Amino acid sequence: MKKRWKDEDIARAKRLMKTHTASQTGRMFNMTKNAILGVLYRQKVKEGYIPPPDSKYAIKKPNYPSHLFR
Repeated sequence: MKKRWKDEDIARAKRLMKTHTASQTGRMFNMTKNAILGVLYRQKVKEGYIPPPDSKYAIKKPNYPSHLFR
């Protein structure tokens, strides 16, 4: 089941992450640390964050033709 994040929950998670680890915060929400980190990252991107161009996570992957994956 996918959680619908409310603005209050996101704000609470942000506050908790200042004093707790992602794992601890996840336990408080009865979720995984990756769920917490994911929602906070998506919120950051929504607010205008752009990863630096030299980040290994921002590098565009080659666009292979779809017929190779059939």
